[in-house]
Amino acid sequence: MDSRPSHAHELVGRTILVTGANAGIGYWCVEKLAARGARVLLGCRSPERARTAVDAVVTHVPEADLRVIPVDLGSLDSIRSAAGEIGERLDAIICNAGVKTARPDARTADGFDLMIGTNFLGHFALLAQVASLLDDDARVVAVGSIAHRFARLDPDRLADPWRGSSLRQYGRSKAALMAFAVGLDRRWSGSALSALCAHPGYAVDPLTAPRPGLAQVPAPVRALAALSRPFVQGKDDGAAPLIHAATSPEAMSGEYWGPGGMLEFRGAPARVTASDEVRSPATGAALWAAAERMTGIRFPA
Repeated sequence: MDSRPSHAHELVGRTILVTGANAGIGYWCVEKLAARGARVLLGCRSPERARTAVDAVVTHVPEADLRVIPVDLGSLDSIRSAAGEIGERLDAIICNAGVKTARPDARTADGFDLMIGTNFLGHFALLAQVASLLDDDARVVAVGSIAHRFARLDPDRLADPWRGSSLRQYGRSKAALMAFAVGLDRRWSGSALSALCAHPGYAVDPLTAPRPGLAQVPAPVRALAALSRPFVQGKDDGAAPLIHAATSPEAMSGEYWGPGGMLEFRGAPARVTASDEVRSPATGAALWAAAERMTGIRFPA
């Protein structure tokens, strides 16, 4: 008897691109989507880590249909090459890749602040250049963060060096990405295309199922971390709201999904609410204009 879940093949025939796919939440999106029959494109900066991730997925999902797309979202040249290499229809894109380094001297290859340039501008540039590959009812999922609620967005100062805390700058970059997705939802109104946001809650490595070559956590640390399970969750569970937003008929364009438990730290996928700033049409329009100006890339109508 086949012991796999009943939804094991429900995504056969669908192709989904996941950025930042070689570790953490991105890796778990890949494994779980592949287990449900999707063809998954792994957008990865490191070829070595991409190979490790592919090997880990295939160990648990032998029939996985995977393809690595080399891409560094901190480089517009790399993004341009990746967009030209994909060459196949996309049913969904999960914009997951992100960095958390906040130093005034941490810059992308194009001179942008590293977090703003990678987490927001990189995804803006990628989506603008693969828009023609999106299927008629494709979905784009912007991976946000609880930290977006601490952020204040000033579109005119995106290029300024950051001198505050890493958490606030991370939240700022995620808020910008989420505002972009909300803007996409407005732009795609009247079409079958969808743009949503989702976040993984408070997801940590010590509560995550082990995979060879990925984050290695000593057994004593895992045992100690087990005490926190009522409050936080592993990254394997953190992937659930992202996958739900990308694939579930229940999820609708413009929505924000996250864990439904206390403080949105853990739990089954549920609709949650983004900040007023992220949902502001004026802020979204200003961010969009700033992204086109900074990257030199116009998003197709």
